[in-house]
Amino acid sequence: METPRPPRGAPVLGTAVLLLLVPLCSYWETVFHRFGFRDDYSILREAREEPGKILRVCSSQGRILYGWLLEMSARAAGDIEGLCWMRLASVVCLGLLASAVFLLLLRAGWSLAPAALLAAFMPLTPSAQVLASWAICWPHALALLLATGAFALADQSLRAGSRRLVQAGGGLGAVLLMAAATLTYQSNSLFYVVLVAATLVVRRQDTFGGSVRWMVRHLCVVGAGLGVAFAVSQATFAAHVFTRSPRIRFETHWVSKALWMVTHVLPDALAQPALDGARGIAAVAYWLMVLGAVAVISVGTVMERRRIGPAGGWRWLLGMVALSGAAYSVSFLAAERFPTYRTIYALTGVWSVFIAAALVNIGRLLPGRGRQVAVAGLAGAVLVGALLARWQSFELFAVPQGRELQLMEEGVRKAVLAKRPRIFVITATQDDSSAPLRYRDEFGSVSIDAEWVAKEVLKSLMKERFAGAPDVYKQYSFAAGPKVPEPKSYDILIDMRRMREARP
Repeated sequence: METPRPPRGAPVLGTAVLLLLVPLCSYWETVFHRFGFRDDYSILREAREEPGKILRVCSSQGRILYGWLLEMSARAAGDIEGLCWMRLASVVCLGLLASAVFLLLLRAGWSLAPAALLAAFMPLTPSAQVLASWAICWPHALALLLATGAFALADQSLRAGSRRLVQAGGGLGAVLLMAAATLTYQSNSLFYVVLVAATLVVRRQDTFGGSVRWMVRHLCVVGAGLGVAFAVSQATFAAHVFTRSPRIRFETHWVSKALWMVTHVLPDALAQPALDGARGIAAVAYWLMVLGAVAVISVGTVMERRRIGPAGGWRWLLGMVALSGAAYSVSFLAAERFPTYRTIYALTGVWSVFIAAALVNIGRLLPGRGRQVAVAGLAGAVLVGALLARWQSFELFAVPQGRELQLMEEGVRKAVLAKRPRIFVITATQDDSSAPLRYRDEFGSVSIDAEWVAKEVLKSLMKERFAGAPDVYKQYSFAAGPKVPEPKSYDILIDMRRMREARP
């Protein structure tokens, strides 16, 4: 199928450069705030003191490249201050992702403004906010880029007029990039599917059967990439290079898992920038976003059917169902039911595409300036997304985690190694969070709610304060628990429950 020739020149180049800056502007304050998040601390220490452990643990879950990248980057970061560079790496990857998506949308046939606005929204979703705020998640963002590169190669090889050698090379390269993305972070490798959706909605000159065949070819590339990555992981287990994690288990209750996905996961994807876990007015806004997204997509699908005929409507319906399933397939197959934003980037992206395309269709309902109204709607979504991305990443990650770190630092400043201090940390509960809202183990959650986390944070701070002291870990004693100990059993008491005093 011939696609419209994409626009070129200074507007395209300038827009691509500006898209690089969208995540930087949104997350800058979060990136350079002093804080760590949960296992950021243990990863820093293990990279320095237990070489190879991070690689072994990640590889046991089929994430070989993730383990290698994480170990190398954590070793380079060195300490808590260095975590900002890992977060910056994630944000840079998100900026590159926005630019790459924009260029691919133009190549597919999207108009300049809608393509730029949809691409700008991609690094602003709650899933992206987690990656920008959690230092050890930066390879997740790289997996998105690898998947985007895989789609670009595969799509070019499938275009009419490509030579067989080019098609074979492009297909092989796409499968290998998909495998690399999967070996980095499985669920984010499925971002490939988002670009399939973005191209599918503008294939209006194609027949329904032609679109189905085209989509199946792309899904075969996805399947092949996942298969190669799975085979590599299994080979390492069989050769006893790495030990298979007990977490690698496949779901057996398909119907109940599908119902769980529809009720627990899909609403988060449909809500787009709105965050789950909110209460009061924010909870109402969340569900209004879900209902609004459903309404917009429904009207947009009807408009597509009227404009193109039944084939147009069926193409959209098939894309929404099949590509949503594909975008969540890895998590669906896994025998775990813990909805988190870091695993639904691809699913959210698929629905972002259909919402944006539906808004463009609805704009055609309005006489005169309907297109400008649709673009204005998309621009409004990007603006709201940018504001929420900045607020949610800073106020629900950086600030509360920074407060936890400050409480630990208060205790460390009292330590005198010559006296071999006994330090006790009263761990907090999730209800002690100082954040205005909380969602699972991501937004607004408490890090130091367990002894092992308190121990790792204390190790990082003691190593930082007494950098020149040999065997610093042996020069103090540590204990932690949820209850206040006997006064004679400690010299320094750090009460993490105090963080709730800062709650708005």
